[in-house]
Amino acid sequence: MRRLRSAAPTILLGVALLEVSLAGCATTPYRQATAAARQGRYAEASALYEQALAREPDRLDVLVQLGITRYKLGALEEAIDVLERARARAPSEMATRLFLGLAYLRKNDIGRADENLTLFVDLEPDRRLAAQVDRTLRLMRSDTLSAEMREFAAASLESDAELAQEASEARRALENQTLLYRWYSYPAAYPGPLCVWRGSGLRCF
Repeated sequence: MRRLRSAAPTILLGVALLEVSLAGCATTPYRQATAAARQGRYAEASALYEQALAREPDRLDVLVQLGITRYKLGALEEAIDVLERARARAPSEMATRLFLGLAYLRKNDIGRADENLTLFVDLEPDRRLAAQVDRTLRLMRSDTLSAEMREFAAASLESDAELAQEASEARRALENQTLLYRWYSYPAAYPGPLCVWRGSGLRCF
């Protein structure tokens, strides 16, 4: 029992170091930009993504998110320019294909919108989102797409994409919580303490 108790401070120190590390990551321009974008502060997010990209020019995820925030701001030409750069580097990146398709759709460049949205579906995204994109593609190919319908279709796909992203993040958060719980739970045969993460605290027995 003495050995079990003496090992507990080591485990708690590891938890503390993990928390400090995560707190430090939250101060980076990329993390700040992501937080701003989630709160709808797209102008701030765009500026922060530019800072992050200046620090790490090779980061594809930053480039993609910069293009998306510019799309959200309605700067379609700028969004297309950034997203085309991302597409050239990673043709199979789903978010790039989706938002390129949306940007071209809103600009009434139906041919390029069709190309990117078709390739997006081929990449097998979320099933419900793929079905919505398929419906939009059929509408685009019917030659009955007015300016109002283009805007409505783009806005609907954008909303569906956000819902799919939130669902994906929720699943990842649940998986991470499960992994964290297992990481702090030692098997009975292990000579160290049995530590279980419960609520906001770590309990060791």
